[in-house]
Amino acid sequence: MAPALNVELAAEPRSAARSRRATTEWLASVCGYASSCDIGQDIVLAVNEAVSNGIEHAYADEDGVVTVCGRIEHTAPERRPDGAGPCGAFEVCIEVSDNGRWRPPAADPGHRGRGLMMAEAAVDHLALDKGESGTVVTLRRRLGCPVSAS
Repeated sequence: MAPALNVELAAEPRSAARSRRATTEWLASVCGYASSCDIGQDIVLAVNEAVSNGIEHAYADEDGVVTVCGRIEHTAPERRPDGAGPCGAFEVCIEVSDNGRWRPPAADPGHRGRGLMMAEAAVDHLALDKGESGTVVTLRRRLGCPVSAS
């Protein structure tokens, strides 16, 4: 099975780019392709939005970290639309976590405040766990490709 994704990022703006690169490279190793398909691009977008929220909101003026952990899970295979056999028997599960404090969104965020909505639209399932010891965003998306055995 493909290796897990584990990245610890400083909670600073430039870390968002690092999370995108790491997620893209990991997905390429999982799927065995050099470039991301539409599903891969959706996953990278969702991770970017979750990481950006952690960077911007979790720590106020304190130093902190945002962690990205990903794994592949087996799911029940579905039939291809053309009936040619099973596809998508794997799901990506990525958790983006911080140890900061949750802050409710502003009543009127203006042109901002849509990151989690965008992330949710890009994956099959998004769960948000806001606790005393930080926030965990869990992203799940079924893969439509075979997973590399490496």
